[in-house]
Amino acid sequence: MKSYFLLFLFALSPFISRAQKLHLILASDYENKDFGMISLKDEEMVSTMFKKISTQIGYHLQTVYVNRKVDGLTEKAVRNAVSDTSIHPNDIVVFYYSGFGTYPGNSTLPSMQLDNPGLFKLEKHSLVSIDEVAAILQTKRLRLGMVMADCRDKMIDRYPTPLPRNTIVKHDRSKEILKKLFLGEPCRILKISSGQKGKPVFTIQRNSVFTYSLTEAFEDMLYAKNLKEVSLNNLLARINKITKSFIPEYAGLSQVPVSCRPSAVKPVVKATR
Repeated sequence: MKSYFLLFLFALSPFISRAQKLHLILASDYENKDFGMISLKDEEMVSTMFKKISTQIGYHLQTVYVNRKVDGLTEKAVRNAVSDTSIHPNDIVVFYYSGFGTYPGNSTLPSMQLDNPGLFKLEKHSLVSIDEVAAILQTKRLRLGMVMADCRDKMIDRYPTPLPRNTIVKHDRSKEILKKLFLGEPCRILKISSGQKGKPVFTIQRNSVFTYSLTEAFEDMLYAKNLKEVSLNNLLARINKITKSFIPEYAGLSQVPVSCRPSAVKPVVKATR
């Protein structure tokens, strides 16, 4: 009888022991400040932020780097990362891209320019759209997906003045707040671009404006006066407000929420040669 019980526990163990994961996929292009490419600094900021978030919400953090220093920023590497079999239903996936982008056809969101042979040789590349990445993630039945594209094209010499926040905190509510932010809403996937089609997207010397505003907005959320203020929509609105505070001409994020249930459309990678 004991042997049967142990066999039963062994068969059940993968389901008992597996904790939900927060998958952070960081894809970045060349490091070139003159071109507005401050990708490694941005990666560091995003990574630090989600380390804190994963601890507070009780999700194991699994970080995957897709960049020039690892396997190369290629269509295959990106597709492998988002198709990873370790991504399970009810996990959280955050995909963050930093690099060149273009808007094919009537798309409101950019496509990543991958497989580039060199920084100034952009005539050969593969295009993988933010829509396609989100479509792959939809097949995973995620708890939450965030697909972010930071495609910068302008360098400015201004520096942000942080907006005031309520720093008087009686007790640390970050765990409660972050659980509400990431686990308290119906499942969905957010597709976010750092700017609107045809509008400039900025970088400053130390990092991109989008990533700065993103991390500041998350920090601000930890000082929310009540849980009613805690939502992904308010987070995105805060990103826009922070950016607008020191770049008046900023037009705002481009954002599209979609269902986290599987899409009927199979993602297709478009290549130009």
